[in-house]
Amino acid sequence: MKLGIEIDWQRRRFDINRERLQLADELGYDCVFSAEAHGSDAISPLGYVIGCTKRIGVGTRIAQNNSRSPTALAMAYQTLRHMGGPDRLVLAGIGSSNPVSAEGWHGVPWTAAAPRMRDAVAIMRKAAAGDVVEHQGKLISVPYRHTDGGVRHSPMAPILETDPTIPILFGGGTELMLTLAAEIADGLLPNGSWSPGMMKVYGPMLQKGFAKRKTPMKIEDFPVWAHVDVVVTNDIKDSLWQFKEYTARYVGGYGGRGGLSTHMEWRGYGDAVERITELYEAGHIREAEDAVPDEYIDECWLIGPIDRIVATWRDKWINDGCNLIVRVDNWPSAKPQGNDVYAPLIKALCD
Repeated sequence: MKLGIEIDWQRRRFDINRERLQLADELGYDCVFSAEAHGSDAISPLGYVIGCTKRIGVGTRIAQNNSRSPTALAMAYQTLRHMGGPDRLVLAGIGSSNPVSAEGWHGVPWTAAAPRMRDAVAIMRKAAAGDVVEHQGKLISVPYRHTDGGVRHSPMAPILETDPTIPILFGGGTELMLTLAAEIADGLLPNGSWSPGMMKVYGPMLQKGFAKRKTPMKIEDFPVWAHVDVVVTNDIKDSLWQFKEYTARYVGGYGGRGGLSTHMEWRGYGDAVERITELYEAGHIREAEDAVPDEYIDECWLIGPIDRIVATWRDKWINDGCNLIVRVDNWPSAKPQGNDVYAPLIKALCD
C-alpha cells in the first residue's frame, strides 16, 4: 500500500503548502497529486513539487482528457519525467470530466466517455513510446481528418526523449469505465468517495476488464488510488455537516451515474439517494443535507481526535485494496488545517 497527499486545488486563490510537501517527502509518502476543474490546472503545480522536494512522486488525479489533446497530455507527463529524473514516480491520471465542463467551460462538444478514453489512451501510449503518432479512432484521429476524410499534414513523432513506462491511470465510477480501465489502463482512480470494503464491488468489474487483455493481469498488480479526507476535531457531530453539505450537493445537485450517487447506492444507501435528490431538487437544501446518514459519512471520512482517526485507519483502511491520498483541507467548505496527522498515519502503516 502506498500513500499520497494532494495539492489544494479547490480554492479561489491558488496556493501550495510548501511545508506540507516537504514534510510528506521527508516522512516517506509516495506521491503528490494535483487535479483540476474550472480553476487552477493540474499539470503546472507538479513542476513546483519537483523543484522543492527530493524524492516524492507526482501525479494527476485527474487531468481532463477533453481540455488538452492526448499528445499534449502525453508530453506534459514526459516533461515531468525529465524535470524529476528517472527515479521519481510519475503517474498520468486522466479523466473524462462531464458535459458541463466540456461544453460550458472548454467549449468542446461532449462525446461518449468510453470511446474518447480509449482513443486518448492509445494516442498517449504511442507518443510515450516515441513513435510516429497515427491513430484513427471513433472520436479522435491523429493526424486530423477533415470532413472529406482527407489528411493535409503528415503524422509526427515527439522530438523529446520519451519514457514509455509512465503509468496511465484513469478515473471511473460506472461499471463501463471501471471495466475499461482494467482493460486498457495501468491503474484506477475511482470516482466518488472511497470507503473500506469497496473492492468487493470493484473487484468483479475489474476482473471483466482483465479478461479482455492480451497479457494476463492480477488485481494486486493493478494500482488503485483513492481519496481519504481527514478532519482532526473533538466535535465529531458538528464536523459531519461539511461532508453532508458536500454529499447532498453532489448527489442531489449534480447527480448522474458514476459519482457519489452511484457510490452511495453501491454502499447500500439507495433509499437515501432518492430522498436526498427529491429534497434537493425541490429546493429544500438543508433538509437534503440532513437526509445524508451519519453512518455513511463516518464510513467514508476519517473524523475525530487523532487517536480515533488512527484507530479507525488501522482497523479499516490500511491494506483494504487501494493506495490512499490523504487530504485534510482540500474541499470547498474546508477550514485550513495543520499537518499533525501525516506522521501518525504513515507510522501506523509502517508499524
